[in-house]
Amino acid sequence: MAREVHDKNIAPVLSAAEQWIRHCLIDDQSLFSSESLWTLPIVAEVRHAFVDHPDTGADDFMTKLRNQMARASPPVQRLMAEMLWALLLFPSNIKARTKREQIKNIWELSGQQLSSSHRLLSDDVLKGIGSGGPGFNNYRPAEMAFLIELVEDLKSKSQQDRERDLTDYDTFVNWIETVRRDGSRQFRHMMRFFAFPDRVERISSDNDRRSILTAFEVAQPRIVQQWTDSELDEALLELRNKLQQEYPEETFDFYMPQVKERWAKDRKIRTPEGELKIIVPSDQDDDEEVTSEYRTDIRRSLQVQAALAEIGATMGFRIWLPRADRAKVRELVSERVRSSFLEELPLSYDQATLDTIEQIDVLWLKGRSIVRAFEVEHTTAIYSGLLRMADLLALQPNMDIRLHIVAPDERRDKVFREMLRPVFSLLDRGPLARSCTFLSYESVEGICKLEHLSYMNGDILSEYEESAET
Repeated sequence: MAREVHDKNIAPVLSAAEQWIRHCLIDDQSLFSSESLWTLPIVAEVRHAFVDHPDTGADDFMTKLRNQMARASPPVQRLMAEMLWALLLFPSNIKARTKREQIKNIWELSGQQLSSSHRLLSDDVLKGIGSGGPGFNNYRPAEMAFLIELVEDLKSKSQQDRERDLTDYDTFVNWIETVRRDGSRQFRHMMRFFAFPDRVERISSDNDRRSILTAFEVAQPRIVQQWTDSELDEALLELRNKLQQEYPEETFDFYMPQVKERWAKDRKIRTPEGELKIIVPSDQDDDEEVTSEYRTDIRRSLQVQAALAEIGATMGFRIWLPRADRAKVRELVSERVRSSFLEELPLSYDQATLDTIEQIDVLWLKGRSIVRAFEVEHTTAIYSGLLRMADLLALQPNMDIRLHIVAPDERRDKVFREMLRPVFSLLDRGPLARSCTFLSYESVEGICKLEHLSYMNGDILSEYEESAET
């Protein structure tokens, strides 16, 4: 029974999903207010604002979404916030706090406040079901467009037909295949799980479904590749019932460690320091990078560098920026922040180390010591920033420094997958993932807005940084 998983209680998430399906999709109510928001006319306006006016620029998803919704009517803005809630309900690889702030930001465009203490915004609800993976985050605009298409199609039907579509499995899978979508779209799997958690696995990717079925020799890969969603669901249910007998005392889950290691490309290796998790990349991992959505936007990257410089300067650190970026960042910060910029690094390392350090996007220094280092990766090229961090640790294995990759929120999973490659997991001084964490652009913006920042120190970043699994 997939409504129970091995490592957490997902009952609050499923209860919230059931409320959404009943009150919003079948009926026309709202999640966060007493008004009727999920109506065909308001959904059509959402479509007009988002789908009919795409933003193909290089800003992150939330920046573009705010811009797209800025001129919409208040009900449309509130409905979009609730749609964002639905879109983010499944993924567990996005922090509950991040989800909550994103939802509130869109809702509050309408002029209404949304309390963080609302039950449907609690950590228990927003903790998610399972990883959405890099694909879901990379293509979040397409996932949102599919959700809008799905809702608009539902709202064109009678309430009786909506209920049938959402409560009968066979009717559901036949219906959702008729909804227009661009590409495969993971949200259709998430939606199917929410509607039928006793029959559908908490798997948001057909790649994982096929990997499981082929690893356990249910069918040959070329055969599984041709199966429909319903055929994959049926085969997984049969396999679940079979494997459950091997673990009679446990809550069975295809993602429980002893099962996942039998089918996933994640691998564990033994080292003198103990067992390490690594990820062996595939062609698909590289293909996830190929999208015009994330072409280089130098301006945005410089803005994040400026924000990191401002945070560090406010806390009393001296700031190093690469010479090629320094003049451009100066234009984005106040004179107070500029006065903290270093023209030369007060360090006595060898030239190879200094050449590496000088290219890191932002450094915070206290006296003659580097306290934190930041690589800002606005583009798809995550690998280069990690290489620079790894080079630094290889050159100075005894250096005590906290490292951070700073990127758009939707790049989080890609950062983690790259970080867990063998080349970064088998460094002499230990896995890079133990020294290097992820900071989203939104986290940086949130830190910038904190009151009394001048009385804080770098430890505040621990409340915002996220680590890859090791």
